[in-house]
Amino acid sequence: MKYPILTASLLALAASAQAGSPASIYCPPIGFVTGNTAVNASFEVAQAGVPAGTETCWTPRSGSTNSAAANWTMHSSNGGDKVCSTLVPSNAPGNGGNLMLKFKAGGNEGGVFQSIPNTAGKTYMFSAWVKVSKGHVAMQSSGGNTGPVSWSTKHGEWEELRVCTDSTGATDTMVIYNQDPNGGLFYVDRVELRETSPGP
Repeated sequence: MKYPILTASLLALAASAQAGSPASIYCPPIGFVTGNTAVNASFEVAQAGVPAGTETCWTPRSGSTNSAAANWTMHSSNGGDKVCSTLVPSNAPGNGGNLMLKFKAGGNEGGVFQSIPNTAGKTYMFSAWVKVSKGHVAMQSSGGNTGPVSWSTKHGEWEELRVCTDSTGATDTMVIYNQDPNGGLFYVDRVELRETSPGP
């Protein structure tokens, strides 16, 4: 299935982020209805037939393909730039497990995503730890150009990106991807997806 993330809208968001907006790590007061429902959230399970440490690359003509990590799908730019993913030893902060996902994007919009089951009328917190070596990473809660977006602000350091949704937005996909037309290289670990309720 193709997830045509709309570049024009995201470029407008990129401009505001580069103007000095911090990464979105704060949410309004909330409580959690569920535990972490992201699948393979710490990238400990490799895609079938792809041992950890094996680079999986793809130069698309259309659609999407499996990443090196089970339950995570690679997306490329609509121009078809080459993307690669590899499970490598993790050095992310906290208790994220032994592996993390390394991702190389040949151009804009290269990254990974995971679809979310029916979310009508529900609210969610989506977070991930990322370390950007090259490019600029965005995280969002939909496969289009809707929903809140969290942007990376650092290079060579781990940072947590987080978005919270309301019940009116389209929350259908967890997307973590490069937003730099010159390509990017980033690492991701410790993804969380939790249904939320209003706090006290």
